[in-house]
Amino acid sequence: MVTARRPRRGQRLPPLARRELLLDVAAALVLEQGVLPIGVEELAQAGKVSKGLVYRYFPEAHDLYNALLERSLDQVAEALDAAGDRPDLATAAGDVAEAYYRHVARTGPLIQIILRDRFMVGHVSPRAAAIRARVARRLARKARDALGLDLRETLACLSIGMTMPEECGRLAFQGELDLERGALLCRELVLGVLDVAGRRGLEARR
Repeated sequence: MVTARRPRRGQRLPPLARRELLLDVAAALVLEQGVLPIGVEELAQAGKVSKGLVYRYFPEAHDLYNALLERSLDQVAEALDAAGDRPDLATAAGDVAEAYYRHVARTGPLIQIILRDRFMVGHVSPRAAAIRARVARRLARKARDALGLDLRETLACLSIGMTMPEECGRLAFQGELDLERGALLCRELVLGVLDVAGRRGLEARR
């Protein structure tokens, strides 16, 4: 069961600290149930606040989920940016996959749950989308040059490849996969996808 630090009833916190605490509680609830949505009343009770206070910080449901998404992406963005700057495709893709895998293994598949929920289609914040796109563009340029695929095929290849760290990370987070074995498996699977894509690109050029 996922837990988050929760305040004592009546404990007074500065607004930013209260918001962060509500995000901690919301993240724990999302990971515990594995899907969206979470109820405002449930969040208020778990966070020991009124429903009105929840609405004050997060007027709409997607405001809450975007806040969770942006915070989680911020936590891993620096590692993903550094990995995406590696000079060759295999190293960059492998390092990005491992960085993302370790984040999911440590904090849970929160990004995956939010982005795959149908409610969030068209509601992902520009800031969250920009963080994702920044890393994707770097890998896409390397992949397009190295694999000889068109942009659509390149993006499809990257999309398939990034499911590997999500799933391996989820298993490690749940204790069903050893952390280091999962990191190796994740890298091998991503490189396997690139190998298949490279052969496809080679055949297309003949």
